[in-house]
Amino acid sequence: MKVGQVIKLGVLGFFFFLFVAVDLVLFGVIPLNSVMVTVQPLIGLLLCALLGLLAARGKAPAPAAATAAPAGDQGGALPPPPPE
Repeated sequence: MKVGQVIKLGVLGFFFFLFVAVDLVLFGVIPLNSVMVTVQPLIGLLLCALLGLLAARGKAPAPAAATAAPAGDQGGALPPPPPE
């Protein structure tokens, strides 16, 4: 499991929902002394951390491909065009 991804998404969710709560207060949708101003960032933290857990648990990493170049490789240069 990637713990860093879970923490990163948790912090991102906290700040996202914090700014949503601030916007709702500034636009007058909810009052400043409402409990929702405090609860929304915590919901964002938990919700996005849960999404981070699901994302980290998802796929297994792909196997590493062999990167050995053939003997006649020109280092990425294209071959000359065929004569017309």
